[in-house]
Amino acid sequence: MVLVLFAAAPGASRADDGSAPSPLSASLRPAAHLGPEDVVRIQLEALRQNDENDLGIAVAFRFASPSNKQSTGPLPRFVQMIKQGPYRPMLDYRRVFYSPVEIEGDRAAQKVTLISDERVVDYVFVLRRQSRDPCKGCWMTDGVVVLPGLEQPV
Repeated sequence: MVLVLFAAAPGASRADDGSAPSPLSASLRPAAHLGPEDVVRIQLEALRQNDENDLGIAVAFRFASPSNKQSTGPLPRFVQMIKQGPYRPMLDYRRVFYSPVEIEGDRAAQKVTLISDERVVDYVFVLRRQSRDPCKGCWMTDGVVVLPGLEQPV
């Protein structure tokens, strides 16, 4: 598989300033009708709306692929991973810019730029359409890469 790491032209990405909040639903689950861009948006919005019970982090974990869950889970471990280190900005960003999704067969990648009060961080979400039950046909996140050296103070 070849994944191109997004050299999007200026203006090619879409911005979301968070002005239209989505409800955080405990029943939100992977579904075959959701595209890879939907999965990335669901995960990021859930993380941004995380609550004292870590419901947002739990929703994001639900959209992690089985292999991702195997290496990052169980959920309490995933919660700590998100709350500390390079994924922390996913909980408190103010704006997000989505680069176009690149799809090659059953694999996809999308670069996102998160802007908080303190920093700008670029991530690449790597997704795969699942081939086995219980999520056969669903896009799920295999991993999220922090682009090295690109975290910048605002």
